[in-house]
Amino acid sequence: MKSIMGLMTGALLAATGLATAAFAAEDYPAGPITMLVGYGAGGQTDLVARATAKVMSEELGVPINVVNKPGAGGAVAARDLKRAEPDGYTILFHSNTVVNSAPFIIEQVDFTPADFEYAGMITAYQVGMATQKDQPFNTIAEYVEWAKENPGSTYGALSPEARLYINEIAKKNDLDVNIVPLQSGSEMINALLGNQVAMAFSGGIHYRYPDELKTVSALTTFRHPSAPDVPTIEEEGYPLGMDSRTTIFLPKGTPRPILDRLSEALKAAETDADFKKIADSANIPVSYLGVDASYKEMETTYAKNKGIMENAGLIEK
Repeated sequence: MKSIMGLMTGALLAATGLATAAFAAEDYPAGPITMLVGYGAGGQTDLVARATAKVMSEELGVPINVVNKPGAGGAVAARDLKRAEPDGYTILFHSNTVVNSAPFIIEQVDFTPADFEYAGMITAYQVGMATQKDQPFNTIAEYVEWAKENPGSTYGALSPEARLYINEIAKKNDLDVNIVPLQSGSEMINALLGNQVAMAFSGGIHYRYPDELKTVSALTTFRHPSAPDVPTIEEEGYPLGMDSRTTIFLPKGTPRPILDRLSEALKAAETDADFKKIADSANIPVSYLGVDASYKEMETTYAKNKGIMENAGLIEK
């Protein structure tokens, strides 16, 4: 009798929980939303996050407050998100690299695509190596020759992924390069414009300064629309091309109706005039993906990047 009553009580509690979640999703959003950003203020991700928050706030009818939490390439913000309630009121706007590449580079980071929910993706990064316009090198091959003649040259990096590229190039060519840690895209730009570093990893924000800066290599699998003549890192003989997109992450267990509601609001940015103006001014390609497409993108890029890390000898096969 007790066991039957226990089962009935458990079933009732489960049903009540499902009903509460369904009600919460139906009523969503009923108040302000906090949008975490895993980089400091002023960089490309922060720029797009704030523009996205404005569009989504108008669509949802509630404030979306952007909170910058830089650290470990976004892992600090992602860990905070994991501890949040799965009710849709705390979201993370960040590059999907925090899941599809950082776990293979940082020991303390062990995220997998299954650790989060995804409400969509909105822009693609023109990730590349950038330098001053007057530097004597225009490709990785030319940079290698220059770096051999200038040992101890500096390279700005704001994430573990950023270090991966230069470390692999340096290892292959026996280069002596000093890595300068940076916290945001704005710090990276200042470091380049102020000649504090000879080259830096950029998520694409350097394209806003065409008279002062240039691209040395596209670190993606595709040539950048903003610099179609610049070869990719893979074209130069380094099988390291990895693509990334700005993604809206949510805690595991967030109800699907909430994900769909956020995704609908995110899609509005695709055709929003103000959003397009900001994206165009920074040469940021807009490429919206919905909920299902985002899950597929995360799984596909996670597997591809894992293979890259294994082939580079950074992790065991």
